[in-house]
Amino acid sequence: MKWKQPANRRVVQAVIAIFRDPVESCRKQLAPLKLSEWAQTYYWLDASGMALYFLKQVELMQLEDALPAETLQRLRRNYIDNEERSNTMFGEFKTINQAFNAIGIRHCNLKGFTLSPHACPDPAARRQSDFDFLVDSRHLEACAETLATTGYIRTGVTKSVWEFKANNFKLPEMRHFYEATPQRSVELHFDSPKHNTPLSNDLLDRAVWQTLHGTTFRALPDSDQLIGQAIHVMSHLRSANTRPSWILEYERHISFHYDDATFWDEVRVRSQTYHEAFTAIGLVNLLSHNILGSKTPKDLNIWTVDCLAPTVKLWAETYGERAVLADFPGTKLYLLLEQQLQTNERLWQETKHRHLLPALTVPSIAQQSPAGSRGASFYRILIQLQFISFRLRFHIIEGFLYFAELANWQSSLAQLQTQNKLCPRSNSDVVPVTENATS
Repeated sequence: MKWKQPANRRVVQAVIAIFRDPVESCRKQLAPLKLSEWAQTYYWLDASGMALYFLKQVELMQLEDALPAETLQRLRRNYIDNEERSNTMFGEFKTINQAFNAIGIRHCNLKGFTLSPHACPDPAARRQSDFDFLVDSRHLEACAETLATTGYIRTGVTKSVWEFKANNFKLPEMRHFYEATPQRSVELHFDSPKHNTPLSNDLLDRAVWQTLHGTTFRALPDSDQLIGQAIHVMSHLRSANTRPSWILEYERHISFHYDDATFWDEVRVRSQTYHEAFTAIGLVNLLSHNILGSKTPKDLNIWTVDCLAPTVKLWAETYGERAVLADFPGTKLYLLLEQQLQTNERLWQETKHRHLLPALTVPSIAQQSPAGSRGASFYRILIQLQFISFRLRFHIIEGFLYFAELANWQSSLAQLQTQNKLCPRSNSDVVPVTENATS
């Protein structure tokens, strides 16, 4: 099982440039790249979520001849496979929604298919791996019982999420990454005192009907979806790995509503009910601009980007692109950002130690087969040991690189303070909504 392959940085930059630069500039970057350089970067393309979005952009800009024939063929084959996978998953999506509706479970769908068309014009260009639902916490047990009838087993529990998997006895290989597979996954999100969203009941009250492929289902309003996208991206920026495809989808959602002043007023009002929403939107706006050259409405930037703490802006400018475009499974540069977002020194020290010296236990990545054959058990143990070894190497190498970068970061912070650009961090989540903002 392979979990990592360093990408060719020239290819990575050319892939990102195609969403930002003019056609001829993109052609000049793509044409010199050799097949071996593309092959080296296939893993990054798949893990980053950018592969099929890149293909669609290449076709839109008519740059097919700038890619090696083998690379173009691979991308098109993967798109065909993923289209079938997407259709299969949409069938499962309908089945689960119908089952929940049949017994009166109060719920709505999150992410995934709900991102079309505003953030993801073509669902077949997005590799979806699971289904996310927001549910009334009183209906959790009913949800679990319903999912169990179709083979789902509860595999994880936190204060705000229950995770379920089905047919997860053998991990799919990367060569089948885009194909329809029997493995399925569901996450049920619900109320939590520490959850960074409004109460589930408040969100469920705001849920609207959305239609895709002739099927109608409950989803959050676009304004809540956009805020949720920003919060989701920031949560990953505060961890090792952030897919650039999430930022691309966020940018496309921004573009979809760019000239809709009423929508942006609604986003601002809604943002006040989410913890750290102003910071999340500002940070993702800034990274979207720096990496993809995105444009965001000026009025939106005034209460988001312009209100970011100078040290958070400095991290985005210094490390944002490097962190987002890193090889999977990412880096520990997020700890430099985390220190600026933490307001409690004791909690920061606990967070730092926990992430630099994590517990040796790692989650099980494959379910135990009910058949219980000796061969299946051996496979499961072998894969788990390989995964432990992989994570251990990551923590050692990236922990060392974090300390190596720490001196440079502290120097940058000192320089920022010297230039009198550092001001006390204010809580941007209490920015008031003015009369004009709601009119």
